[in-house]
Amino acid sequence: MRGQKLVGAVTGSAAALVLAGAIPAHAEGSWTSSMSAVRTGFDSRTWSDKNSDNVSTTIGLSGCNNGGLGAAVSNTELQLTRETSIIQPNENRGRYTYKCSSSDSHAFGVQPSGSYHFTVTKIQGSASGYYLSVNSVSVKY
Repeated sequence: MRGQKLVGAVTGSAAALVLAGAIPAHAEGSWTSSMSAVRTGFDSRTWSDKNSDNVSTTIGLSGCNNGGLGAAVSNTELQLTRETSIIQPNENRGRYTYKCSSSDSHAFGVQPSGSYHFTVTKIQGSASGYYLSVNSVSVKY
């Protein structure tokens, strides 16, 4: 009987360790903000991703609209940019067109360590002529 208890305790401990390893990693960092009446070319704040967690960089938008200025907005395109040295140009890490009819988020994949920001590259499919407001911007990295 004592041997069965020992085997059960070891088996239970091993199962707990396996399950603990299966829990998904949390993002290294995150921040939330909003945007008010921005135009194309607007750059977000810069954040530093040390890539210590192997988690995808995700940007989400919720409640985007024209901020009461100009024509209605149904989509906007953001570009994730990795900032490089003064000698080299910044690195485009991908673009995504967000739908403004609901909350929308996009995972840009695991990024190498560095400093990042996003840029509003298009509003309503155009590089000019529109304003964009967003109630909630969420960035996880």
